Amino acid sequence: MKRGLKILIFSLSINIYGQNDKKILIPFSENGDTSYWYLNRYERYKKLNLTNIETNTDDFHFRLWLNGQIVEIWTQDNKTFFGALINYIDSNERFDIKKQKTNTYKTFSNQVQLDTSIARQTYILYKTINSIPTEDSIIEWKSGLDGITYVFEISTPTFYSFKSYWTPSIQDSNLIEAKQIQKFIDEINQILNLDVEYDKFFSTLKPGCYTINHCLIMTKLSQEQIDFILENKPYMDYLNSVKDTLNNYLSDTLTKILNKYGDLKCNNIKFLLVFSEKNKLIKITTNNDLHDFMEKILFYKCRRKIKKAFKLIKVDFVHSKIVYWKELHYMDKKVKIIN
Repeated sequence: MKRGLKILIFSLSINIYGQNDKKILIPFSENGDTSYWYLNRYERYKKLNLTNIETNTDDFHFRLWLNGQIVEIWTQDNKTFFGALINYIDSNERFDIKKQKTNTYKTFSNQVQLDTSIARQTYILYKTINSIPTEDSIIEWKSGLDGITYVFEISTPTFYSFKSYWTPSIQDSNLIEAKQIQKFIDEINQILNLDVEYDKFFSTLKPGCYTINHCLIMTKLSQEQIDFILENKPYMDYLNSVKDTLNNYLSDTLTKILNKYGDLKCNNIKFLLVFSEKNKLIKITTNNDLHDFMEKILFYKCRRKIKKAFKLIKVDFVHSKIVYWKELHYMDKKVKIIN
């Protein structure tokens, strides 16, 4: 077992609508914590108006959770198969410092009905990997904080199982189960045109900032923003061409000047520097959440010293015609300018 984590199977026998007892198989650790993905799905059920297939009586019901998409396949007689593709995304709500909580996000979704032949083809494809256990029962299956986790829910009148697989594409090349899962995902993508369908869905949304599962952020630009980018593209291309030279110059010069003040002690603050068309520093701000009074005082002290340092800096070699910005990071008495 990976990382010494003992995985048990939680089995329940429940009676559904007078039917035979149904066995529920859910992986959880020896300390009693069920899978994060298992617990988290209930919130999605409500947002997307999905049924809980643990209590489902279909002859077969399969639900695959992808990144912003859900594939559903079901049959009631093992002859005729039905399916649906659900695309979803959330509004990207920021943390409200005053209320000390994140604003309630909105979920946007659509549903595409699958042709019965496609649904059957997906079912046949699933049968090729149905014997693979959940990731925690596979020796050497690695897990991480980024990447993508695929979740499988399978239900019959007598059986329900929940499996998850974190980023099979980066597992060890000798791990057969990872190859099989990734091949399955790739073929599902091809059969259902997942990328195309998601692009269609995203195109229906209003301009704004969105997030998939609160980790991947996507922005849809308004026509006004697109026009602005196209109009200023030559100037942005120019700034990009001198970016490395400018960043290195500012990093080295600011390090020398600020070292005269001693340690600024602002290692955890990211400073955002805004420059005018004539390369004059016009604003210093931060996107850090400055929670207490002392953090704010430290930011203001550092900002004052950075402003003072820029009075000694000339950027004559840059010929910008638009406002631009840089990030300033300070660590161990060294300045690093990025962007």
